[in-house]
Amino acid sequence: METQLERGILVSGDVVNIAGAAAANAEAIFELSNFAQQVGTKSFKPRKLLVRNNAGGNLWLSLGTGVAGAFVDVLPPVRVMNNLDSNWQEVELPEVELFADMTAFPDALVAGGSVDVQVEVEEVG
Repeated sequence: METQLERGILVSGDVVNIAGAAAANAEAIFELSNFAQQVGTKSFKPRKLLVRNNAGGNLWLSLGTGVAGAFVDVLPPVRVMNNLDSNWQEVELPEVELFADMTAFPDALVAGGSVDVQVEVEEVG
């Protein structure tokens, strides 16, 4: 008999448009749901990442938690090609668990450019 680990609930985040480069402009791409009556801790694991690059050039997208000087990478930066849709599935993403909102920012944008990001996560707890 093998151990069956409890799986959480799959939740898709909103499509977030990021129009500013650098950690100071990091945007929340998934906000951890919590409520006043919650007992125990809640966390989530990224399972799918969808990105549309409208930035006017290839870029690196940093994924982590926090903003500006408090930003911490939780996944390796992903390379996103200009004017292409990119997606990463569960098997392509490292296994990480977050206990705070997930944020992201591109390394550079052409004036007027932006990046659309959506993440699907498994909420646990």
